[in-house]
Amino acid sequence: MSTNDFNSPRLLAYRGAKGKVLAAISLLIPFGTVAFFILYCLNNENYALSASVEIGQMQFIALVIHGLYFLILPFSFELMIEKLPFPGSPEKYRFGKIPKKPDNLYWMMTNLSGELFFLGAVMLLLMASQESVPRWVLILPIAQCAYNMKNDLLWVGLGKKLSPIGKPMTFMLLDWLIIGTFFIVYITHFFTA
Repeated sequence: MSTNDFNSPRLLAYRGAKGKVLAAISLLIPFGTVAFFILYCLNNENYALSASVEIGQMQFIALVIHGLYFLILPFSFELMIEKLPFPGSPEKYRFGKIPKKPDNLYWMMTNLSGELFFLGAVMLLLMASQESVPRWVLILPIAQCAYNMKNDLLWVGLGKKLSPIGKPMTFMLLDWLIIGTFFIVYITHFFTA
């Protein structure tokens, strides 16, 4: 892959073998995180996956804010995607434009994005509504955060090289800070509850 391939208007995995490898390696972040927590539990009897764990005050606050954050995103992706990151944002911070001739894949991706954010909001808010949950349930928001951290690393940290337009989505630094804070709360709670 030549240097020019990194500035290709194609998605990273479709720029050639090197792009596919880089995209695959980035998936090790969320998959590795989940594997670590599951293996840790399986190898430490004090962390049984089925053990009941109380939802602490910080965990509760993080779950509610995280859930509410995700609750608005289905509307963003399905009703006003061209306005992202939020309606009224300056043009320089917008994530992109709807293609002149969107196809079924584009349509499908907007619906699936909305679906997954809806599912995430439901999961997070239902967890927050409980006094305690099985320990394995605590891995769910950790998994979401790990995937989110992977995305923010690509979008912000490596966006200049990996973005289809050669431009990082610097606004997502705010997302990295928010989700990163939740990630710390969730991990801390996992090991201290």
